[in-house]
Amino acid sequence: MSTESKEAVWLVDSDVLIDVSRGKEAARQLLVSFGDSWCVSQVNAMELIAGARDQREVVAIDGFLKGCRILPLHAIVAATAYELLKRYSRSHGLQVFDSLVAATAIEAGLTLVSRNRKHFAMIESLRFQPPEY
Repeated sequence: MSTESKEAVWLVDSDVLIDVSRGKEAARQLLVSFGDSWCVSQVNAMELIAGARDQREVVAIDGFLKGCRILPLHAIVAATAYELLKRYSRSHGLQVFDSLVAATAIEAGLTLVSRNRKHFAMIESLRFQPPEY
């Protein structure tokens, strides 16, 4: 995990990172445009590892993640995720992992970048920005 001193502005969701890993140039360019001002949540890191198809992919993902700033889960994130689930799980289908990612962004004061409008756009307290690609 990188320990750069520049403060993050963007929390990049798993779907965008998967696009980068699959060679989608527009997704890679998006991360390049963010410079050093982006990070991922610990949940996103776990989602990427869990989605790996084989050990070779685990190694590649782990290598990529070592160069990323990863925000850990804290008690306040869990408490915020709990409140989000109470409010949005029934009405909008918000799931546990997405609630943790949203709560991480909220508590860190970051803008979440994700293509997943369905699970994030309705959260009023979340700064949400779908990528333009």
